[in-house]
Amino acid sequence: MLPIASESIALEEADFIVSAGNGVSNVTTLETLANSLDAAVGASRVAVDDGKFSRDKQIGASGKTVSASAYLAIGISGAVQHTAGLGQPDHIISINMDEHCPMMDLADLALVADANETLQALQQRLLALQDSQRTAQV
Repeated sequence: MLPIASESIALEEADFIVSAGNGVSNVTTLETLANSLDAAVGASRVAVDDGKFSRDKQIGASGKTVSASAYLAIGISGAVQHTAGLGQPDHIISINMDEHCPMMDLADLALVADANETLQALQQRLLALQDSQRTAQV
């Protein structure tokens, strides 16, 4: 099965969303990770206002309401304006340097880490897994 380009997945229809906040500076790595995971790309209002993402990626009270099963919040603090648009995901994973931010309290799995370093490490690990799967199929 070929991966689906993350930009072609509507946020309202996505089952898995990789979402960026102010803590994400490398948008390309985030989009590559989302593509690798067949996930849609979302963003907080701050990330949209900073020009990192287009307005159609904004999740929250002044953006879109989503109903994904899994939500990966990277560098998102979890202000009530953002979490108002999350619906009721089955699983929330949060990566943030602030262990006391609201998104970490909502998360089923909370990782206190630098968003950009973690994005890079996740992407490298996924590439290694994909390479080993291709090798095993030959």
